[in-house]
This record gives sequence, structure tokens and C-alpha cells, in this order.
Amino acid sequence: MELAGTRVAVFGLGITGQATLRFLKRQGAVPVAVDELTGTAQREALEDLVGEYEVEAHFGDFPPEVLADCELVILSPGVRPDAPKLAAARAAGREIISEIELASRVCSAHLIAITGSNGKSTTTALTAHILSLSRTAYAVGNIGRAFIDIADSAGSQDVVCCEVSSYQLEVSPTLAPEVAIITNITPDHLERHESFANYVRVKRSIVKAMSEGSSVIYNAEDENLQPELFPLRPVQFIPFSSAGEVGPPGTYLENGTIHLHVDESPLQLPSDLLRLPGIHNQENALAAISAARLLGARKNELVQGLRTFEGFPHRLEFVRELHGVRYYNDSKATNPEATVVALRSFSQPVVLIAGGRDKGTDLSDLASAVQEHCVAVVLLGEAAGRFEQVLQTAGFRSIHRASSFEDAVAQARQLAERESIVLLSPACASFDMFASFEQRGDRFKELVSAL
Repeated sequence: MELAGTRVAVFGLGITGQATLRFLKRQGAVPVAVDELTGTAQREALEDLVGEYEVEAHFGDFPPEVLADCELVILSPGVRPDAPKLAAARAAGREIISEIELASRVCSAHLIAITGSNGKSTTTALTAHILSLSRTAYAVGNIGRAFIDIADSAGSQDVVCCEVSSYQLEVSPTLAPEVAIITNITPDHLERHESFANYVRVKRSIVKAMSEGSSVIYNAEDENLQPELFPLRPVQFIPFSSAGEVGPPGTYLENGTIHLHVDESPLQLPSDLLRLPGIHNQENALAAISAARLLGARKNELVQGLRTFEGFPHRLEFVRELHGVRYYNDSKATNPEATVVALRSFSQPVVLIAGGRDKGTDLSDLASAVQEHCVAVVLLGEAAGRFEQVLQTAGFRSIHRASSFEDAVAQARQLAERESIVLLSPACASFDMFASFEQRGDRFKELVSAL
């Protein structure tokens, strides 16, 4: 893809937008940096940024013609595809795509794309970890490093494992991974997609440009992921399941053994190789080893990769044990389904810290899981009132309201008895109190370490 001399707008200047600016400068393009942020401090920071990159920049209530005058518009994940500022560019016939779409057009490496409501980051990291034992493999996307950062340097024998969100899929019309993984689909981001049906449609769209010889690895236990529901493409569907035999082709867990049959050389592996807790992490591992095997990973590499993988920060991350109580940071659980999965990972009684910015999703499954696994719940943030009402209606009584994050951790410590778990798994976004789930999780670890 030739970009030299091309005017390209980058709409949204977060981590992804900044990485895209660097890439465009390397390619000799003419970047135009655009962001609607209007706060004085934010604007000054952005002005310093674009001054460093020496690019044209427009902030705040900029004229829509700025985008229309560019040949290509790259949207950062936080910018909606139906943003009013894009109307003029769309009317002028300008192409509007994601950074991941742009990177995929430039990159010559093998591409594995991972999406789903939960488990994306762990699956992405584990897949790259296994493959890195025999070749160069990158974990990119929403996992922290932008795909575009390595798109022009990754070699043709390398593998890119890219976590892809629903926001990015909306503007990735020709994304065509060699292997796609869909971990699961549960209600999430409904404030953006307006309905669960729209959200499911976007997730399934990851296959729409895939070609013959490509593979889709999907969760066989998810009714939204059955092959007949996908756009018709000449791809191989490979199920994985923690509930018993699937396939062939397929990968499944049965009687303590992982059965991997995705090619002509089926394998069996012991299921206790992965050290991370929870059946959901076993499912993430089934998906990851399926993809790694398709890209040529040998049995010894699969075994070593599973055995040495240490997990990911903020995803059921063990923090410490104090007076017989184990503390876990699951700040990445930004929807109720992720918290349900976390609760089901423990056989010990749990004191749950939950709440934050409410996404408005259904809480009935969460209420059932709380009744089954929790001895107490500490609620905080904007969602606390609705969560408390739902839990009380379900018959759960040990509910405690916290005035601050610090107060929540202090209350949880008082409520937890020996041989129990204190679990931060908020089931909500962090933005009412923190800039990100990472910041929330880091603060939890600081507070727990200071107990």
C-alpha cells in the first residue's frame, strides 16, 4: 500500500492514534492529527505531541472539511464510525478505516486475529507466547501495543497475534486473518452498538473477508457462534470445548486430558499444564493451542508454552496472601459476564468488590453467581445502587456500600475470614473513578500490598 505523499487524517490521538502518526511519518505520508478533546490541559498535551511529530493538527470543534480534504481517515477505537464530523468525509467518498485495517494491508506476516467479549487478551498473549518459542511472534492490538507499530517491520515468516475489539471490526472491511479466534459473545458495549443483535453481528463480521484455507476457531458452547450463523465464507470452522468431545477438527477437554485435533497429527496433552485458575482460562488455552498448532507449533512447544505462561495483569491476577486470605485483582472484568466467570473459578468463599460505571447490562446471572460463591459483596461507584437492588431482589443480604475505593478494600479485609478470597472483579467500566481498568487494578494492588 503506497502512502508516500498521501494526506491521511488520524482521528483520535490516544495510544493508537499516536502510533499511527509515527507509522505515517515513517511511510512519508502527510498526516493530519485530529481530536475533539477541548479541555485546556488535554489540548496543551496534544499540541505538544503534534509539535513533536511536526504534523498539521486540528482540535476541539474543527471544521468537518478537514477530514474530507484527506484521502484516507484512520479512526481510533474511541471514535464512533457515525460521528457527525465524519459525514463530510463520507459524502466525499473518503475511505474511513481502523488502524488495524491499515496495518493488515501493510504487514506481510501471518495474522491471527482474536476477538470475543471475554478472554481476548489472555488468548492473544498465550498464542504469541507459544509461537515465540520457535519464531518471532507479536502480541498486539487492544492488548497494549498497536498493530501499526510493527506492521512495516514484521517479516513474512513472523506471526502477529492481534486482539481486535468490536469497535475496530466496525471499520475493518478487508481484514482477512489467516486464523480468527472468537472466544465467546456475551452482552457488552451495548451503549455503543445499541442492541445485542448489532454487537453479535459485528463480532461475527471478523470472517467476512477471510479466504479459502483460513480457519475460524470458535467456542462450541456459545449458541451465538455456531458456523451456520456466520457470513458465508470458504473457511474451516474449528470448535473448542471444555465440556466434552467436539470435531474433528476440534479441540476439547475431557477427563483431565486436552485432545487437540486440528490437523493430520492429533495430540493429547495433560490439562494441568496451565497454571492460571478457572475453566475460562482452560478455554482460552484450548483456543490458543489450536491456533498455534495451525501455525506449526510442535508438541514440545505447546507443552512448554502452557507450562511457562504467567498470565496477564488485571485478569485474575494473584496479589498476595495475608492471614489465610488470598487477594486477586480482576480489574479487567468490565462486564457482568467476566465477573461471573471469575467467581466460578474459586471453590473457596469470596468477598467480592464490584461496581464502577454501569454499562446497563443484565445482572441476573451475576446475582445467581454471587448467591452461589460469595459471603459478602462490597459495592462502590455509579453502579452501586442498581447492583444492590438486583442482589437484594435475588435474596442476597450481605451487601456493603463503600464511600471510596480505599474504603472498599478496607471493608473487604474486615469481612474476609481465613481460607477465603477477596476478589476485585468490578463488572463495570472504571471511568467513574479511574482513567482505565489498569489504573484501577494497580491501585488495588497498592492498597492490598499495604495491608
